[in-house]
Amino acid sequence: MRPPCFGVLHEVFPLGPEGLREVSPGCWDCPQRVACLRAATQSPQGRREITEYQGRREEEAVGGVAGFLRRWSRLKSQHQREGD
Repeated sequence: MRPPCFGVLHEVFPLGPEGLREVSPGCWDCPQRVACLRAATQSPQGRREITEYQGRREEEAVGGVAGFLRRWSRLKSQHQREGD
């Protein structure tokens, strides 16, 4: 039987103090930890947040207008794929 927190992104993989996602301390001993974290990160919300994080990192690396346009293009392509 799955616990009620199974696959809930903000409960099992919350943002840590540095803005990065960390496994909740209570999850380490759970026998369903791997499947639960996988479900959380592959949920629509999880994919969206991971994509946004990657976009921010990409924009920071490239910077300026070029970074913004690259991120915008990638997000537009992703939304088009999801709409199919």
